[in-house]
Amino acid sequence: MKCLAFDLGRVLFDFDYNIALDRIKDRVKTPPQDIINALFYEDFGTDFEKGLISPENFFKKFVKEFGADINYNEFVKIWCEVFWPKNDMIDLVKRLRAAYRVHLISNINELHFNYLEGNYPDVFSLFEGLVLSFKVKAVKPEVRIYKELKAVSGCPYGSIIYIDDRGDLIDEAKRFGLNCIKFDSFHQLVDDLKKYSIFIPAVL
Repeated sequence: MKCLAFDLGRVLFDFDYNIALDRIKDRVKTPPQDIINALFYEDFGTDFEKGLISPENFFKKFVKEFGADINYNEFVKIWCEVFWPKNDMIDLVKRLRAAYRVHLISNINELHFNYLEGNYPDVFSLFEGLVLSFKVKAVKPEVRIYKELKAVSGCPYGSIIYIDDRGDLIDEAKRFGLNCIKFDSFHQLVDDLKKYSIFIPAVL
């Protein structure tokens, strides 16, 4: 039986850090684009995604690095309220889980996960297993997180179809023998799943 492993960000939930930065733009000394660059291109948050520092220490790091005048509770609220669900994709997972084992594999920090699970518990209950970077202490594309997916799913790499929006992560996962689909859109994903002979129930 094939296992399906879904990424979270841009696949099941969209997000935009500009929402948060717009709310604190007058309370930071660093230009918003520089903060975006640090988060996405300079690995500023990698140790937090790996669970190597606590939320409180990440907050202190954020304040120090970007000159933010904000308290911890404000930070948590603003940092987390940047997501919204992709309902067509969530419906697809609901349909697929009727016939396949579905898992989640995500580079995600503790604050974001707690926020999303708390606000969308029905989404996370769809998955047989959750492979989360902050719990595994490794991020994609590190081998440790893929080994955890293999262990949690009970499926060999060759029986896993891994879905992610990032081409660089897809390329690395292929090296381990996973079947990979780069996610661009709902309809494209449906077409690509059919190429793997994945049956998608029309309704639940």
